[in-house]
Amino acid sequence: MRLKLYPFSLILVLAIAIQLFPCKVFAQAENVKAPFKSYLYLQPNIGISQYFGDLNQKDYWNQYPRFAFGAAFGYQLCPVFGIRTEIDRLNIYSKRLDQDKLLTSGIWDAAFHVTININEIFSEYNSKRLLNFYLFSGADLTSFMSEIEYIPTGATLNEHSSWQHAFSLPIGAGASVRVSNAISINLEYTDHTVFNATKIDFTDGGNENNDHYSYASAGVQVNFGVKDTDGDGVRDKDDLCPETFGKIELAGCPDKDNDGITDAEDACPDIAGKAEFKGCPDTDGDGVTDSQDLCPTEAGSKALNGCPDKDNDGIADKGDKCPDVAGLANLGGCPDRDGDGIADNEDACPDIKGLAQFNGCPDSDGDGIADNLDKCPDVAGIAANSGCPEAKFEYFKVVYFSFDQAVLVTRFIKDLDEVVTVMNEHPNLNLSVEGFADSQGPEAYNLKLSEKRADYVIYYLVKKGIAKERLVKAYFGEKNPVDTNKTKAGRANNRRVEMKSVKSK
Repeated sequence: MRLKLYPFSLILVLAIAIQLFPCKVFAQAENVKAPFKSYLYLQPNIGISQYFGDLNQKDYWNQYPRFAFGAAFGYQLCPVFGIRTEIDRLNIYSKRLDQDKLLTSGIWDAAFHVTININEIFSEYNSKRLLNFYLFSGADLTSFMSEIEYIPTGATLNEHSSWQHAFSLPIGAGASVRVSNAISINLEYTDHTVFNATKIDFTDGGNENNDHYSYASAGVQVNFGVKDTDGDGVRDKDDLCPETFGKIELAGCPDKDNDGITDAEDACPDIAGKAEFKGCPDTDGDGVTDSQDLCPTEAGSKALNGCPDKDNDGIADKGDKCPDVAGLANLGGCPDRDGDGIADNEDACPDIKGLAQFNGCPDSDGDGIADNLDKCPDVAGIAANSGCPEAKFEYFKVVYFSFDQAVLVTRFIKDLDEVVTVMNEHPNLNLSVEGFADSQGPEAYNLKLSEKRADYVIYYLVKKGIAKERLVKAYFGEKNPVDTNKTKAGRANNRRVEMKSVKSK
């Protein structure tokens, strides 16, 4: 059975033509994940050649393959489409035992092929794909010299005295195993149909069966200009960072934080950022990078290093004691309505200029009492009188003693405590402490006894905290009685100490 190859050849040529347009489209719309760059390659190969024709008794099987070799030089235009030229040296040997004929032929085959990568038609281009399949076809110029020998006698029946030439149509398929970016192992099978039925074997078997032969080969394809030292899919000549694994879309340079900015140009290579900030982030979007933003999570102003200022007083809220009211920098951002240098929130009189020692309130009369606490703000006074001048204060108190005693009767102790209280309330009050006695006994004794009574009272008041300088001692013995000495009750009234207010010294 003979296989007619012409229809298949036509189909393959059409397929090649159809691929021309997708190749152009692909070149214009490269996938940044696996961009394609055209390249040249050289593919030396070795293999076996076989003859299939009228002098092949087994039809499409030949028992006598022969060594062959060749080389292809190609240019891969795009992932799908490439072109190449190929020169092969083939040898043909075939026996037709039923006709006692032996055919030998040496062939030089010069071809121009169009190649189609099958994988790239049905899937995305992948420069790292391990196994690729491809088809090829084109036109060959076949140069050959043949000889037919009659087997029983060894006589030559036909031979070419010089090289003969004919055109042939190659149809081939191959598989490429990727070793590296630059090297692959290629396995190919090519069937060559010669446009003449008798050129090679001098025999016409009819039925439009032209001579044809095949070449099965294994080759090493070496790609030029595809060296990729760092293995990142970007060729060294196009790689801006050829020693460092990087991203294809960044011309082979690394981008650790995946922000689209190469590490070499990224001021913050470990944190995703924006191009306008040389790769640094701006979390709050205020135009100040996080590394320089004192408030990176709150939108602020550049003038305040990225911090907000709600009251627009030029002081960042984080350092503003009064962030909702415009204020002064020297007052921590708080206002000072009266201009006295004391912030309103600490000023007891925020609308009246005052003094710091009075919490911002004035002291109009200069008496040391702030006007807001001074009942007489226009007249100097004393604290004991709520800022008003001290009124004339008259005070008088009497305590009594037992007969011939300089110790106070117990029930009158509370009266001395009252005196202490009054003198504390009236710091300008001074007292005259005057001792008296009744008329019983010698007069000189009674005088001394009255002095002791005055000393007792003074001692008690001083012990309670009254300054001794505020007390004036006087004693009169039995003089100046306030009652008669003829009765017991009268004499009890005369045994006394009187305390009365006197003018300050």
